[in-house]
Amino acid sequence: MIKTIYFDFGAVLVNYQQVFTKICADFSLDLKDFWDLYEQFDADLAIGRVSTEQFWQICIDKYKLTGTKNYDLLDRWVTDYKVIQPVQDLIYSLENKVDMGIISNVCAGLWQRSFEMGLVPKINYKKIYLSYQIKMAKPSPDIYEKVQKESGVLPSEILFVDDKPENMVIPKSLGWQTVVFDESQAQEGVAKIKALL
Repeated sequence: MIKTIYFDFGAVLVNYQQVFTKICADFSLDLKDFWDLYEQFDADLAIGRVSTEQFWQICIDKYKLTGTKNYDLLDRWVTDYKVIQPVQDLIYSLENKVDMGIISNVCAGLWQRSFEMGLVPKINYKKIYLSYQIKMAKPSPDIYEKVQKESGVLPSEILFVDDKPENMVIPKSLGWQTVVFDESQAQEGVAKIKALL
């Protein structure tokens, strides 16, 4: 019996395929070039080695941006996210029936701003594991072992939902139940989750 479900954030709760579109439009930047720059720092952002503010300063310096003093980077970043409604509906339907949490590789501020803006379900999560806060990221075994140790349930009672198959290798080896989620087939993914409950 599943007692706790942990969801990934990006590509499970929200679609981020159009991310940086607004930022690039605001400063007339090339979207692909901006993505290339972001990907250079993605791993360091995920574990908090580079902060969101530091990354933005790198962008300001590289692109010689002006008018950034009162620019709300996080707002423009997360408003490009699109809610994946079937998953969010599922989470609300399961509230108070099963414990739910988050395990996400994410840089500082994005989850919190998304929560504030109603882009993710506003429920009482059992535990939220954000990579930049705990200084470890999927698919490192450390993060799953930490979750398992703190979960208070058996491995077989944990269900983990993530969009990347490589992030499922360690959870499966620990004995967790897993669903590899494809946001383009969200209803099917929700059906798989329900079938395991």
